[in-house]
Amino acid sequence: MTDETRRELEAIKSELYRLSYRVRALEERLMRESRLEAARATQTAQTEAPQPPSRSEPILPRVVSPPPTTPPTNEEAQSFERVLGGKVALYTGLALLFLATAFFLGWAWTQLSPAGRLTLGYVGGALLMGLGVAARERTERWFSDGLMGAGLATLYLTTWAGWERYALLSYAGAFGLTGAITALGVALALWRGSETLAIVATLGGFSAPVWLRGDGAGAPANFFGYLAALNAGMLTISAWREWRYHQLTCLVATIALLNGWAITSYTPEYRRLTLGFVSLYYALFSAAYLLPDALRRRTTDAVSLALFLVASLHYLLAGYALIQDEWRKYPGAFLAAMGALYFALGWLKTLTKDSPTDAALFTLGIVCVAAAIAVQFQPSAQVVLYSVTAAGLILGGLRLQTRLLYGFGALLTLAAVAAMWSALIEPIRTRVVLLNEHGVGWLALLVGGGAALYGLYRDMQAYPQSAVDPLVPRYALAQLIAPALVIALAWGSAEQTLYAFELTGQRDAPLAHLLVSLEWTLIGAGLLVGGVQASLRGVRLMGLGMLALTTCKLFLYDLGFLQMPYRALSFAGLGLALIGVAWLYSRFGTADARAN
Repeated sequence: MTDETRRELEAIKSELYRLSYRVRALEERLMRESRLEAARATQTAQTEAPQPPSRSEPILPRVVSPPPTTPPTNEEAQSFERVLGGKVALYTGLALLFLATAFFLGWAWTQLSPAGRLTLGYVGGALLMGLGVAARERTERWFSDGLMGAGLATLYLTTWAGWERYALLSYAGAFGLTGAITALGVALALWRGSETLAIVATLGGFSAPVWLRGDGAGAPANFFGYLAALNAGMLTISAWREWRYHQLTCLVATIALLNGWAITSYTPEYRRLTLGFVSLYYALFSAAYLLPDALRRRTTDAVSLALFLVASLHYLLAGYALIQDEWRKYPGAFLAAMGALYFALGWLKTLTKDSPTDAALFTLGIVCVAAAIAVQFQPSAQVVLYSVTAAGLILGGLRLQTRLLYGFGALLTLAAVAAMWSALIEPIRTRVVLLNEHGVGWLALLVGGGAALYGLYRDMQAYPQSAVDPLVPRYALAQLIAPALVIALAWGSAEQTLYAFELTGQRDAPLAHLLVSLEWTLIGAGLLVGGVQASLRGVRLMGLGMLALTTCKLFLYDLGFLQMPYRALSFAGLGLALIGVAWLYSRFGTADARAN
């Protein structure tokens, strides 16, 4: 009888023993359940047809004994015991073995020649891998994979020592051995279906450019070509086997190597070559993260989608840094082109009903367009583009009940305000009222913010609850936009009025300040009337605030230099407005209070 047959018989006997144990436990459980059912049936019959007790016998309560219970199995303790006695013991043993090897090699430093040390290292690595292969059917997977992974690491370390420490290997020999070890690791990973072995082989393959230099190894074409070939092979394997951690390893290793090379070896003459290969890497990663699930006609995995976003952001930063010197007049062209590409891909993904992926692509498109606007245009143009885009995204998010569009609309609203503040720092150069650098920005804020505020108001009236509320409540966003619009209207009107008089050579003319007070009075009165008509307390309060601000301006500023008849007109206009306010509150205030 051969050893293989004996092992199969032992496995069959063990499986029969387990099955007999389970059958016996099942029989005991069925007997307990049948006894319990019989006891319940007897109790029910006695309850339905009770026998009158005799006078000589006392009535005693009937005690029903509970069914026997089996002691609970402590699966958590057993699982912890297996982890402690299995993986922890293995990894601790491997660490101790590594230390013992280091101590032994330190002692053998004076006892063996360099060739002997390399031979010892290769023999040790091969021995560990052989033990892992031999133990694959007698132990669990993690034990044999751990041994084979340790063997691969030993082979990599020995090759490094032969090239870097002892100079016994040529560049071609070290490179060939590294490639062979990587191929061996990948083959073992595919044979065993082990992601751990694939990660070990990947780390070894990506570490080669760090220590393997010489004979032209530092040339960018060789370096980039090696990374491209290595990523193509590794990403194909990870996409086929759906190894997410392996994909993450490839991405992190590639980013680390590219950043290290850029810090130490990049020069402007390599700009186009670097951009071409970085774009190739991004295409490989995007295909590995998005295509497999698309070909399998299922939603993209969350981990793959997150890795795609990380790779995209890194590529956008690297691509913009490489191309901005090439396209100095159009620094935002690269980001705008990438935004258009993401929008197109997102639209294609909507056809496959892969909502997470198309949301991610649209997000990248919006980010690229916003960044392109920021780097390409002046602040005044940024205000216009951000305001219009923000209003469109908010209205689209409300219409489609999409938090993505709605949230980006809120963010771009803040970006528009920040861009307007930057525009106000710069002086007005265009000698035209309203259609100058500041006036265009004020108009864009008023139009975009007004459209967004109107859409929020109508949506809240139609739908008390919305899917976008958990992100940014519609009521809170409206409360932020409305005061900003009032400030923009008051500030913009005052600035453009004074600028109109400045263009005619009448700077600080009394009539200019009178008109500003009149404009603010009309703004406050309009807000007050609108708030009364729509029964909106917040709008009424903003109207009262504008009138109060106008009153303060009249007494603290205008009174100091206004002469007759401007002083009388200013006071009369504001007085009539305040009387109208009092009439509105006396006429509609009580009814509005009852309604609220």
